[in-house]
Amino acid sequence: MNIRHTLGKILYSIINIITLKKNNVKHNNFTINGIIKILNFGTLTLGDNFQANSGKNKNPIGGDTIARLIVFKKNAVLTIGENFRMSNSTIVCWEKIEIGNNVMIGGSCKIWDTDFHSLIPDIRMANEEDNDYKTAPIIIKDNVFIGAGVIILKGVTIGENSIIGAGSVVTGNVAENEIWAGNPARFIKSI
Repeated sequence: MNIRHTLGKILYSIINIITLKKNNVKHNNFTINGIIKILNFGTLTLGDNFQANSGKNKNPIGGDTIARLIVFKKNAVLTIGENFRMSNSTIVCWEKIEIGNNVMIGGSCKIWDTDFHSLIPDIRMANEEDNDYKTAPIIIKDNVFIGAGVIILKGVTIGENSIIGAGSVVTGNVAENEIWAGNPARFIKSI
């Protein structure tokens, strides 16, 4: 390992520590390969052994973006369990997202518990703050694996030990011990 690489890792570590502290993130030990983007207006808790790749050169399978954890509303709660791993993915919480222990999230995934905007065109197009959006909690239970490029939308629960195939769009609940894939995601088989 050369000196430039070592200094880069130290700098990334310092920036990430400052980012976590500035955003009042509850955490213990973590490993972030790159620089993570965090915006926390609510409550954000990271379990022990949180790991994230963040940056276009930080994941060999792609996901040419950064890792983002966004808790956008004052009363919103994002809780991530122990031994969590993710690469270059974005989690946006406007209400509540719970992620269990031993969850793996592949490159370029997006998890959103909100529609972000009103479904009514006149409200959406107005130059005023849009408060007519819908939210619903997302729950991802223990030992779930989410493949690269997956989108998980509001109101979804994914049961323990389940797998979501790469490129899927998850709009409904997934029972425990199941594999789902597709757009929209559908049941493939039991594990």
